[in-house]
Amino acid sequence: MPLFRSPIYLSARLLIASLVILLVSCAQPPPPHAMLNSAQHQKQLMQLQNWHIKGRLGFSSKGKKQSASFSWQQNQQTYKLNLTSIIGTSILKMYGDKQQVTLEADDEVYEDTDASFLIWRITGWQIPVEQFPIWVKGQITEKAKFVTSEQGWVSQIQPNCDSCEDWLINYDNYQLVGDTWLPHKITFKNRSNNSQLLIRVNSWS
Repeated sequence: MPLFRSPIYLSARLLIASLVILLVSCAQPPPPHAMLNSAQHQKQLMQLQNWHIKGRLGFSSKGKKQSASFSWQQNQQTYKLNLTSIIGTSILKMYGDKQQVTLEADDEVYEDTDASFLIWRITGWQIPVEQFPIWVKGQITEKAKFVTSEQGWVSQIQPNCDSCEDWLINYDNYQLVGDTWLPHKITFKNRSNNSQLLIRVNSWS
């Protein structure tokens, strides 16, 4: 015997289906419609020397996962990095340039000439501090292999230098900041020790 559904039942089913489709479409926004000149975009990134980003940082290695809120302020060659816990307490503060770096953590002050080594020694986190100001923007470095998206920005970079050949950087969620498209999700993978650093940017300024 055929089973008939009332119009009210069918309308309710259609409404639920429509809501599910709407929620899925909201959760997965389509990629932005942008057609960039890749060379011009890279020139914009090179000229971007003063900026400030805030967001979340997650580090994973050998089954360990840690996260923190971060703030990075870049002013030409100098930088300031603040890491705070989920409840807002300070984890560390680091500031310096290409010649010297100072790190403050647990009421102790440390100094070194190698920023990446220093933050690894104190926290155990692999963070490419020296290259971070370039890589986080999606800027291509000399001799690097890279993949360009159909929109014209870089979606992956494989650097090629003495201290960075083990890194692979993937970019996603580009958004327009002023007149420059900048990534808001960056994944740094270190293939030598299978560690990963995930950056989710809340704001570029």
